Amino acid sequence: MLKNLIKRDKNMSRLVDLQLEASRLPDLSHIEKTKFDHLLAIDQLYYSSKLEGSHLTKSGLEQAIHGKNI
Repeated sequence: MLKNLIKRDKNMSRLVDLQLEASRLPDLSHIEKTKFDHLLAIDQLYYSSKLEGSHLTKSGLEQAIHGKNI
């Protein structure tokens, strides 16, 4: 049944291909994972702030997060 669904839907097929490709990648080190999570959090905060009307840049947002003068 799943095979029939995948064959009919190109987007579903592409998603499955990407998941398989991602599963073959090596694991990140703890430091790489922490850096990635930090950058992801900055991106999410940046875009949600933009939706709320903020004019901060990503670097300005990062400076504010780390308590640096803007």
